[in-house]
Amino acid sequence: MSVWIKNLKTSLEERLVVILHGNVRDRYIDERGRVYENLTGLLTDIARSLEVAFSEMVFYDPVKNEVRVNLRQPPASSTPPPKAVSSELAGTTPDPKLAQKAPPSRILEGWARQLTVADQNRFAVLFYLDKLVSYKTAYQDDEREILLRLEKLIENITPNHRLILVALQDTLVPIELYTNSPKTYVLPVPMPDKEDRETYLKHRLGDHPHRELVADLTDGLYLRDLDNMVDDLTEEKDLSTREVRRIVNKYRIGEAEDHWGKLSIERLNGALRWFVEEEGIKGQDEPLRKVVDMLCLARAGLSGVASGTPSKPKGVLFFAGPTGVGKTFVAKKLAKFLFSTEDAFLRFDMSEYKEEHTVSKLIGSPPGYVGYERGGMLTNAVRQKPFSVILFDEVEKAHPKIMDIFLQILDEGRLTDSRGQTVFFTETVIIFTSNLGTRTTPVNERAELDNILRASDVDLEEKKRRVREHFTRSVERFFMFEISRPELLNRIGNNIVPFNYIQAPEVQKKIVSSHLRRIKADFEDRYRSAGHQVVFEDSVAEWLVDRYGEQMAQFGGRGITNALEDEVMMPLAKVVLRAEYGGRKGVTMRVRAAAGRPGIEVTEA
Repeated sequence: MSVWIKNLKTSLEERLVVILHGNVRDRYIDERGRVYENLTGLLTDIARSLEVAFSEMVFYDPVKNEVRVNLRQPPASSTPPPKAVSSELAGTTPDPKLAQKAPPSRILEGWARQLTVADQNRFAVLFYLDKLVSYKTAYQDDEREILLRLEKLIENITPNHRLILVALQDTLVPIELYTNSPKTYVLPVPMPDKEDRETYLKHRLGDHPHRELVADLTDGLYLRDLDNMVDDLTEEKDLSTREVRRIVNKYRIGEAEDHWGKLSIERLNGALRWFVEEEGIKGQDEPLRKVVDMLCLARAGLSGVASGTPSKPKGVLFFAGPTGVGKTFVAKKLAKFLFSTEDAFLRFDMSEYKEEHTVSKLIGSPPGYVGYERGGMLTNAVRQKPFSVILFDEVEKAHPKIMDIFLQILDEGRLTDSRGQTVFFTETVIIFTSNLGTRTTPVNERAELDNILRASDVDLEEKKRRVREHFTRSVERFFMFEISRPELLNRIGNNIVPFNYIQAPEVQKKIVSSHLRRIKADFEDRYRSAGHQVVFEDSVAEWLVDRYGEQMAQFGGRGITNALEDEVMMPLAKVVLRAEYGGRKGVTMRVRAAAGRPGIEVTEA
């Protein structure tokens, strides 16, 4: 049985007023395995089971008339639990005095008389409390009257009666109704846990072979949601685990297509070559191998199996290393590799989330605050693109409060936004990036790194190994001691991926040549109508590496980007403008290292 149902029964034995909030529109299942279509049916059954022998049950919501149930008449065994609060309830009769819908103040006035006398033991339920009157600093006259009548009712209710107030969100319940009120107990109605889901699925599916897997994968869903996938699960026989996931995804994220299952083994085998040769990621073979390992685990459908939580994201990686070495670039190309488009790449610059209140930008503003109706940037983005690569850039700059969000994503694979809607991250890859290891405060990591780089008694491969160890150690130190969040480090596990400096001249030349090929393609596409072409001689890459190799070693790819802007693009732009001024078409522009002087020259062939 759901723990909250047990708590509700216990609290109704001791307290006279209970405020329920949260998952109040679902189905429910009790310790006997009996399924209740709604909260009305559950409360009716609980009222009959309490030690207090209630004679009458009264329901009211602002839309329909007051409805009364005679609890002294046993319910017909063939009658299912009621589906809504209405006069069609089995065994109920509308109050004849309320043939016309009465205003809430009149209803509460009658309840104030009925729940303070000893002639009958009444069990009253008021739905949509937060619609009748919601918490605010200044109430209107009609709201103030309703609030005062509710307060008076709570103060004067006698022990032979019970009152339940039902709301969707606790933040909208007026605090005057429960603050300093010993008669009142506030009880959240949670989403169904795994035990509830598995019991419900047993009720619907019997001994289905994938019942436990479905119960695992549907964490965060309502019992009503399970009904939507039961027919699909029973129609198809001999379902594989991957097919079960596809069915669940159809109702969990609204997309049945299995992008991970479509990833062919041949493409996976060629992943490393694709990243290096087609996308030009040079000098980072170790990080790319770690990325490919993650892809193999996800493609095999074994992500989260070791931990027993298959609802986790498909992959979690923590890219650590110096600036400009390709951390963000690899993440962007990973999205292209997986989903055939870089539009599936979602980047969040965590330097924008330094303050505690900025957590609302990710999951949405609380009720009553500006922007509440828009939701959160992160939750909205994942809801629209459930298959995506999500990059949290420079994560060490985020406020520690943001780390709580990451913990929930990595642990449960889902996140609830400020509007109470659950967003699933089970089909995403989560990547964090950080420059930890290059800082001068609070620990002089930069000095430690410089000592490694300046060491003259070791070869380049040994330096690379020491650099990787340095960045891994810096990330661990940050989570363990600086922000004291070892639990988050534990969720990241062995997925810290250190990137190395780009020091080898041959690797630098490959990177420069890759940039030049991209510039050539972009240039000729831009000037296709004019027929212009550009030719880069080999001397260009050699000269740039000689001139800017040290800058590339320190600042990575961004160092060469700045050099290309000044040394290549500027003189090329001048030649283009001269050709345009002279009305010349089909000009071939040759770029080479200048003879007899330092620099790059561009001439018309």
